[in-house]
Amino acid sequence: MVRRAFSTKIVMSLVLAFLVVGGVMVAGAVLRDESSSNASSPSETTTTASTGPTTTTTTIPPTTTTTLPALVQPAAQSLPELPPGGIGNGSIGPIVGAYQQRLIDLKLDPGPVDGTYGQETVFAVQAIQKMAGLPISGRIDYPERVQLENFKYNPPIHPDGEPNRTEIDIGRQVITLYQNYQPLLITTTSTASGETFCYVTPKRAPTQRICEVATTPNGKYSYYFFYDGWQDGDLGELYNPYYFFKGRAIHGYDSVPVTPASHGCTRIPMHIATYWHTLVHDGEPVYVDGGPANGEEIVSSQSI
Repeated sequence: MVRRAFSTKIVMSLVLAFLVVGGVMVAGAVLRDESSSNASSPSETTTTASTGPTTTTTTIPPTTTTTLPALVQPAAQSLPELPPGGIGNGSIGPIVGAYQQRLIDLKLDPGPVDGTYGQETVFAVQAIQKMAGLPISGRIDYPERVQLENFKYNPPIHPDGEPNRTEIDIGRQVITLYQNYQPLLITTTSTASGETFCYVTPKRAPTQRICEVATTPNGKYSYYFFYDGWQDGDLGELYNPYYFFKGRAIHGYDSVPVTPASHGCTRIPMHIATYWHTLVHDGEPVYVDGGPANGEEIVSSQSI
């Protein structure tokens, strides 16, 4: 009986010891599994990262400078020898045609390349002479030939201006139309004379007699209204006027002198005025430089 009881106690002790050891092992395994799960949990990793010290450095983007496209200058070209005395209005022949084509290549409009030197070609040559500071004769002689063979555009007055813009150079009496920062068309012009003039306004009520100073004032403006065809105004008819400031427009006119002669508008040759409005649009900028700063030109006004 003693031996049986002793054996029973031994067995019970062994069973109890086994259960205790097994429980510890299971608990250890559970603890290890939880620890492993916590270490690999994305949410926990995110939380830890958000509460920890900042280890990244914010970099301020460097200031960048926009480089505008450079003015593309035309390549030099040899032109035919000129006859004695050069060529001018009324000249005909292939030599005239060669010079007309060169003018077109330089973004001037001499009219059709037909070998006939007419008034349209005279206007184009006058623009070249104005830009080069040559005597303004409208004829092509040796100085004009050299200028045309090695022609370079004058620097833009507003090199940082809009890619599509119109620059009216009152000093040179030339207009340059830019498209994508490059000259699209260059033409001679005649701006305001600077003289005082008077007129009546029979189309207004009451009729007035107004005296003004003819000015095309400096400033930055924009196209705002185009009239298709001949427009009858207080000061006469204007062909295809495109207005940009206080009734002033770029328009065609039968007379485009080499010096300022208008009442305030900017005259251009008729053949160019037929399509000018197709090259520009409402809202596009018009720069005027070289004229007076003050555009308030009314001297007197009275009802009659």
